[in-house]
Amino acid sequence: MPQTAVLTREPVAPPVRPQRRALADIKARTAGLGAIGFVVVVVLQNIVRGLSAPANDAPTREVLNHYADHRAVTAVLACTFVLGGIALAGFLGGAMRRLTAGDRPGWAYIGAIGAIGIMVIFAVLVGTEEALSVVATGSSPDLASMDALWALHNSVFTVLFASIAIALLGLSRAGVAAGITPPAFERLAPVGFVLLSIAAASGPFIAAGDAMPAFGLGAAGFLIWLAFLVTTGRRLVRS
Repeated sequence: MPQTAVLTREPVAPPVRPQRRALADIKARTAGLGAIGFVVVVVLQNIVRGLSAPANDAPTREVLNHYADHRAVTAVLACTFVLGGIALAGFLGGAMRRLTAGDRPGWAYIGAIGAIGIMVIFAVLVGTEEALSVVATGSSPDLASMDALWALHNSVFTVLFASIAIALLGLSRAGVAAGITPPAFERLAPVGFVLLSIAAASGPFIAAGDAMPAFGLGAAGFLIWLAFLVTTGRRLVRS
């Protein structure tokens, strides 16, 4: 008796269509532009605020008058804080993969911790600026509140030096190892770290306006931090 073959039909899967992602991973160019953009924002902030900001040991009445008359400056600082935070986050997000690919991944993580600290502490600083503006422009501003907020503002600013020091040392050492930071920062970054650390340790005296030379040391270390961001950002853009 002849046997008939039974043919079974396999189900055919529909062709897979490539999905287009609206947001791909952060590229080196984006990370570099983030670093440079952060520097531009920081320089703009210092120009806008530094032209009229009172001294650390200024009388409380002078501080109150300043924030009452410069509400627009506080608004600019708040807006640039958002832009700067986005730029720094973009730099970290795009650079970390390259920084950890070198032979110093531990330093990359240390630097990232410092950079996150910068964002957090600077957020507190801007929040204090806003509080000073709100109190100064109120119907009955209180001098005692202004005095306390001004002391807090100056103190937070000095604490910021420590986070910058950690970010500079960690990210620069990892960046040199990964080939995205100029080798000169093998020496420049430790110098900046020491200067920023001295300024942070002198915080109580800087906040009171009694140790401004130590603040100058911190400012010099801060310039090294900005130089690191610009040079590393340029290399990332070119890559």
